[in-house]
Amino acid sequence: MLSDQLPFAFLAASGEEEGIADVIMHHIANSQVHLPEWLHSLQPTFEALGITKAVLMMLIASAILIVLMGVFLRAPRAGRQAPRGMANALETLVVFVRDEVAIGNMGEKWGRRFTPFLLTLFFFILTCNLLGLVPGGFTATSNLNVTGTLAVISFFTFLVTGMYALGPVGYVKHMVPTGTPLAIAPVVVLLEVISMLVRPASLMIRLGANMTAGHIVILIMLGFIFLFQSVLVSAVSVPLAVAITLLELIVAFIQAYVFTLLTALYVGMLVADEH
Repeated sequence: MLSDQLPFAFLAASGEEEGIADVIMHHIANSQVHLPEWLHSLQPTFEALGITKAVLMMLIASAILIVLMGVFLRAPRAGRQAPRGMANALETLVVFVRDEVAIGNMGEKWGRRFTPFLLTLFFFILTCNLLGLVPGGFTATSNLNVTGTLAVISFFTFLVTGMYALGPVGYVKHMVPTGTPLAIAPVVVLLEVISMLVRPASLMIRLGANMTAGHIVILIMLGFIFLFQSVLVSAVSVPLAVAITLLELIVAFIQAYVFTLLTALYVGMLVADEH
């Protein structure tokens, strides 16, 4: 993210009348990918396929995960030593998501069924979050189209799972607590439906807002250097930008965990009433 100060330097050198807000929008907006000169022949293809910055970063995240999981989490061989380094770190995260997130919120039966899905969700969001911290990168999960799609996937996951576990009639009964007077039952069902629809919206906004806010603050901190054109300002802005970048690293893990945890929790609330 510290490389995001470069556009300010270019603007100052060219004398263009653009402010901090214009540069911030340039970095957080999901615009069309502009390839370097040596890849210019692929530009028409990228435009025809509608590959934006978010799409490109998601493709890169997918490729990274395929390589990492294929290399470090391949099937164990007989006599293989205990995992070390990256393999150990990845297996620690896998076990944590399986035991604490999946089984801890869904129970043994449903937790093991949903572990692959939750692991895919967790690692994909985490990788997209971390790629946004790479100089020149873009945070795909700061775009509401991306987070909205992930939220819709989660929504249909717990909706279909609830229908399967409880049955259509049981799913409707689940919305009305036992002992609810018949007169207010329709109101309770309406409130439950609204609550159910709010869940994906909250997932979408929470992830997108948290992954956007930190980047904006970093850009503003660095923008003060070129706004005031003073070395004294850089003595404060740069350390603050570095500190916020480190905080963003922590937030990247937390937001991936929160999104996965809430998805598991929403499913667990339904399958808990299966019997």
